[in-house]
Amino acid sequence: MSERKSSRRKKIEKPREELSSDNSAPAAVKEPEEKRTVYPTTSISFVWDSLNTKRRINEDFKNEIIDLYYDIQKKPSAQIENLENKLEEYPDIQIFYNYLFTAYHLEEMDNKALEIAEKGAKKFPDYITGKILYIESCIQKNELNKIPDYLDEKYTYKELFPEKGIYHIFEILHFNYAMGKFLALSGEKEGAQKCMEDIKAIDPDCIFIKQLQKVIDKAAGVKFYQKVLRRFKKSS
Repeated sequence: MSERKSSRRKKIEKPREELSSDNSAPAAVKEPEEKRTVYPTTSISFVWDSLNTKRRINEDFKNEIIDLYYDIQKKPSAQIENLENKLEEYPDIQIFYNYLFTAYHLEEMDNKALEIAEKGAKKFPDYITGKILYIESCIQKNELNKIPDYLDEKYTYKELFPEKGIYHIFEILHFNYAMGKFLALSGEKEGAQKCMEDIKAIDPDCIFIKQLQKVIDKAAGVKFYQKVLRRFKKSS
């Protein structure tokens, strides 16, 4: 049988990039619970193949996972059953949690989205997938106040994982989307816009751009209305 090919693999994969000096972390960071020194990475790569699993994954399956990224955005409802089956069969492949949450989210299946977010956050608390899904669960439950303490007020993946140099492309896209929503809903429009620009830099066609813009616009409208209302109350 011929090997499955994905013409999309090279579309948005980013090469290794050097961090600017202002993003550099301290030379060493102690993690008391593990009693080891963590040395911050000097470069970051966004790739398709960083799947955080010990499972051996062949090229056909890797390419299928890539194709799912695009298929979810095109018609999420058509991928839900497939993703549910994939997650049941491969519970150790974290990206399927991100994918399934996204499909539910785009279809406005809020209860299902919250269920998978809480499950993934509990299963992978020390990974970026767990962080993303915890943020998403807090947004779903309108518990934004829990996010700063949970993240120790570290709002970038570089701060959260200073020693990690390779990420799956969708991890970074989803992280920026989740953080962008949190910042927008917290009144930090500039920070939310920065998250959106980071998404555009990786994939200018990503559906998260449109979705995040809606959140930014809605949050800005609410803030403006609240400001006008306060002024009206003061003058009356």
